[in-house]
Amino acid sequence: MSKHKFSLGPWKPSYGMFVHAANNEWVALVKGDGDENKEANARLIAAAPDMLLCLRNVIDSHGEVDQDLWNRIREVIANATGEAS
Repeated sequence: MSKHKFSLGPWKPSYGMFVHAANNEWVALVKGDGDENKEANARLIAAAPDMLLCLRNVIDSHGEVDQDLWNRIREVIANATGEAS
């Protein structure tokens, strides 16, 4: 039995208002005021599995976060906020 009760990532926003899992399963239909707001909400929801993994890694490291994990955390935040290059 899987320890996860959610669809495994990565999750990706699509068409500005949907979020799909790696297996193309539909995870969420996002609502909001206007397209820009919907797209921002979709990015944030799509980042959830990566955010959870980063948080678990911080806990597992007992606060001793190495540069690779800091870089991954920054990347996840950039993806969630639309600041990724």
